[in-house]
Amino acid sequence: MNLSLIEAFNAVMRTGSTTRGAELMGVSQPAISRSLKRLEDVTKLKLFERAGPRLIPTPEANLLYQEILDTYVGMDRLKQAVARIRAVGTGSLRITTSAALGLSLVPRVIKLFTDRHPGVTVTFEIANSSIVRNLVASGTHDIGLCADEIDTTNVMAQPFIATRGICVMPYDHPLGALDTVTPIDLDGVPLVSLSPDDTARKQLDAALRAAGSQPKIVVETQFAASVCQLVAEGVGVGLTNAMAFVASEFENRGLMARTFEPSIAFRALVIQPPQRARSRLLDDLLKILDAERDTLQKACETRFGSV
Repeated sequence: MNLSLIEAFNAVMRTGSTTRGAELMGVSQPAISRSLKRLEDVTKLKLFERAGPRLIPTPEANLLYQEILDTYVGMDRLKQAVARIRAVGTGSLRITTSAALGLSLVPRVIKLFTDRHPGVTVTFEIANSSIVRNLVASGTHDIGLCADEIDTTNVMAQPFIATRGICVMPYDHPLGALDTVTPIDLDGVPLVSLSPDDTARKQLDAALRAAGSQPKIVVETQFAASVCQLVAEGVGVGLTNAMAFVASEFENRGLMARTFEPSIAFRALVIQPPQRARSRLLDDLLKILDAERDTLQKACETRFGSV
């Protein structure tokens, strides 16, 4: 049973006669009649009762016609789906990030993205960098942002942003009188610090050892944004990422920040699953992400200098 037989049958059922069906298809009336006879032979169904020049559809013909209509509706939906995919790609994105970016930059990016693509579903997860890496490597998420200490095996990784470490403190703290905080200035000072396995923490520990400085580490946390929040609560001063401080506007929440020397670099990567073609949706998200990243990096460098 080929498509031309189905189209001939559909034309006759739509128009009610072989003559008008032939006109609809742009063929001769005998050609339509031959197609109907062939369709009956192939399907072993009696499709029409002939009453003189008139064709009366049988119940079998009406059932077959309904199936054809359902199929055509399905084909129309398929064509519409193809058009949507061609225009915007798949209808969902899955994003995972570390907290430094996930609590500030990425929500703004998602807002701009969903304004452009209101029908797209976004799944957004904040986790530590190793979990971000695993989610992307497994293919469950389309894109991840994380610290550069991760194992980049089985992911496509590119540098995303690099900002300086800064010392954050309450507005009334004595260290606020300094333009630049150095390791010796932290000697004996209550300090909120990143976790010992963090690459920035390792840089800080090396600088403290070299200066013979021994701050009082009161809290260790995985996230740069948590350092800022703990300092805002009065736990101590903190060494954190300029990006987390600027992006989350902690200056408006009672904190001030000073450049820390020697320079400590916070570097983030953008990672994607290996060997996966990017959708148009993901391309658009990356354009927005890059633009917002550039704005944030410029703000950080204006305040605290480059790495």
